[in-house]
Amino acid sequence: MSNTPKFTIVIAGYQTAPYLPKALDSISSQTFGNFEAICYVEQSNDDSLTICRAKAAGDPRFKVVSARKSGAVATTRNYAIDHAAGEYLVVIDGDDWIVPDMLGKIASRLAQTGPIDVLAFAAVTTESENEYLDGAQRLTNFKPTDTEGVFSGLEAIRRAGRNGGQLRNFTWMNTYRVAFLRENDIHQTDGVLMEDMESTPRIWFAAKTFAYLDETLYVYRRRPGSLTTEASGRIAIDITWQFRSLADFTATHDVPSDIKAIWSNQWLSTLYWFLFHPITSRKVSNADRKEAFRVISMNGGRSRLREISRLASFPKRLALPLVLLATCGWQFPAKMFFRRLYYPLVERRAQD
Repeated sequence: MSNTPKFTIVIAGYQTAPYLPKALDSISSQTFGNFEAICYVEQSNDDSLTICRAKAAGDPRFKVVSARKSGAVATTRNYAIDHAAGEYLVVIDGDDWIVPDMLGKIASRLAQTGPIDVLAFAAVTTESENEYLDGAQRLTNFKPTDTEGVFSGLEAIRRAGRNGGQLRNFTWMNTYRVAFLRENDIHQTDGVLMEDMESTPRIWFAAKTFAYLDETLYVYRRRPGSLTTEASGRIAIDITWQFRSLADFTATHDVPSDIKAIWSNQWLSTLYWFLFHPITSRKVSNADRKEAFRVISMNGGRSRLREISRLASFPKRLALPLVLLATCGWQFPAKMFFRRLYYPLVERRAQD
């Protein structure tokens, strides 16, 4: 591989017309120009496709793929994995943007490390057009000292687990060696929300070489009306599908016990949050919650849940009998436990 790798940038362009120009301009204005940009536009009711085609008409590095609606961005990422001409994959959502020297900084880091499977970096989250470096919340899984050297994906999980415990699984917080993804047949689950929760652990687990770049390179825009803010009931169901997939993955792979402990706390926190937290659970209909519990318990799922919970923290283990009871149709005890005890205790500890 040369010292100047080619990147494939894939951008999801579904129903994001008000934000796409900024996202596309942040790509075309990169100081490092050796890239192709795939604009993957699913059927939209706005001008997303027109905007992307206009960009491609003026810049040959851009190409547009028009596709049917899938309801989630996994299809976009999977298309890029299968069709990328670049050596490394960068993922962008259509309402976000990247900093001008993102690719340049990644290329410089790769020149130091040589070819690696995954390179992680930092991001920020904002509701503003410009406030990505001034007061915005920084997102990272690592400490500045983690920039030293190259380590394995398993070590990356351990380091991230020690750095606060709550792993941020966002696909766009990493760049990926395309050949690594293809060799390991790694794709995201089509048609589900929160797809990163299930795919990122598998990617890190498979990575033989991993590095961290302590630079803020990506801007995640929080906005009303996005898929993840408007589909709480669907998210609860999709989260349970991914939880089952991860539980099955752990049961069928040789996962070290310390990695299992990190994962179990992460996964159960997410599962409990969407099914039982007073804020999120009230947005989930009884029918959706019933379906979520069916997914958890089907095909030996209760045994998988017990196994995952075995290495989790004491409060999560304490909740297990009530969660199992909820999967049998008795939801009220679990709701009261999480509302009156579990989450007040979690919030109190966070304030200390």
